[in-house]
Amino acid sequence: MAFRIKVEESVAKGIKRMARGQIERTLAGLTGQNGATQEEVVHDARKRFKKIRALLRLARGGLGRKLVARENARFRDAARPLSEVRDAGVLVDAFDQLIKRCSGRDRPEAIEAVRLALLDHKRQVSRHVLEEEQVIERVTAVAEEARSDVKRWDVDEDDWTALEGGLKRTYRLGYEAFRAALDDPDDENLHELRKRVKDLWYTFNILEPIRPDFTREQGEHAERLADDLGDDHDLAVLKQFLSDPALPLRDRSALEAILPLIDRRRAELQQEAFDLGWKLYSEKPRAFVKRMGAYWNAWRSEVNAAQL
Repeated sequence: MAFRIKVEESVAKGIKRMARGQIERTLAGLTGQNGATQEEVVHDARKRFKKIRALLRLARGGLGRKLVARENARFRDAARPLSEVRDAGVLVDAFDQLIKRCSGRDRPEAIEAVRLALLDHKRQVSRHVLEEEQVIERVTAVAEEARSDVKRWDVDEDDWTALEGGLKRTYRLGYEAFRAALDDPDDENLHELRKRVKDLWYTFNILEPIRPDFTREQGEHAERLADDLGDDHDLAVLKQFLSDPALPLRDRSALEAILPLIDRRRAELQQEAFDLGWKLYSEKPRAFVKRMGAYWNAWRSEVNAAQL
């Protein structure tokens, strides 16, 4: 089921269809129906739960705050242990990308020792979360229950009124987070901006049909910005991990080259992110939502005229 609004269906029907589609695809991975690896299953489940949460935020005007809060908490809490596995895995990837940028590997043994420590951390986290805590089984149970509950979602409003308020809030939170990160690009502000950008990216996916040229272009900006901020976040976590005095390394000389390299790469990523951010958040929230509402009305009017 496409994660897009469809012109031939009501907003209420579309919301339920999109949520159900993401849940069913998640279950296909969790239950081994699609042949994905465990690492792929974890990544896919986290991504689809984020899509559902973005959909809930967009449709809060139709679904109501109480239902949105309940369902958001359900999917957020289910994904949290999966995030631990993901974070441990991307530390290795982030480290490998850094080494490719590092000139003069004069201490290869020391660098390899760091990588082995990261791999050991990844194995320990995966074993603890996925095997000892049986997270896949628990997340599967949550997804199955959610699939049944979607049928009973009550959408009070329909058409643009179901989406307008949620869209304004999604955009406004990102608009504010972008300016907060510009003023103070600390880890917390950048991570908050990343979450808000992902919400907007998924929102552009949902609303793509109403004005494809605009929504696709802005969606691409949002995707690239989310990727840059994601890489920056991974490097922040990597630096924190490598800076831990308890890290079991006999030779810490490689860290003298790696830690400054992390800082330089993060500065590059943040500059790229801020350049993209201006493209995504140049409009004030009220003007942006007014524009999207006009696109929606024109889209619906064209379809209604064609059906006469």
